[in-house]
Amino acid sequence: MSRILVCFLFLLPLMSFSQKFNGGILAGGNVSQVDGDTYEGYHKIGYQAGAFVSLRVSRHSSFQMEMEYFQKGSRKVSNPDKGDMDDYLLRIHYLEIPLLYQYTFAKRVQAEVGPVADVLLGSYDGYNGQPVPNLVPLRTITLAGILGIACYITPHLKAGFRLNYSLLSIRQTGNPQPGYRRIFFETGQYNNVLSLTLSWDFRKFEF
Repeated sequence: MSRILVCFLFLLPLMSFSQKFNGGILAGGNVSQVDGDTYEGYHKIGYQAGAFVSLRVSRHSSFQMEMEYFQKGSRKVSNPDKGDMDDYLLRIHYLEIPLLYQYTFAKRVQAEVGPVADVLLGSYDGYNGQPVPNLVPLRTITLAGILGIACYITPHLKAGFRLNYSLLSIRQTGNPQPGYRRIFFETGQYNNVLSLTLSWDFRKFEF
């Protein structure tokens, strides 16, 4: 009996701490470009989907870890009316793992910021519908950052807008190509993504 009581007293703080955790799923769409590839504009359409777990540490502050499939890349569409017959498509598939700090204000609005690990799952690089070899290979793991704003529509459903931008070049350095940019720490190409998402909390969010 005494052993059971000791175990219960030991587990009680863990049980109360676990009540602060929440989980859920998310999905959305995005538009993207690659800064440094000479093509301007958010012309590449992609999507993302995954799951998350969050820990609320105070009334205003929480931390959230996500794991999701995420499409990024770049696109240039031909314009025959102007004599431009070439099109280009770069589609990059990532396993993305963000770790975010979220600050809640106005009861149901959240600002969020944090780093993101991008693990390369695959890619397609092509001109005029034909795949071409990459002159500079994509990194298998790279780093990005997220800055976003979100709002709870209901105690379970939340809509969010995010800027997702590379902190490190997405291609291996050492062989600079025309158009590469120097941003942050090195010269190269950088994912630049705007996304809209909907997420569903399994546990009701307390306003």
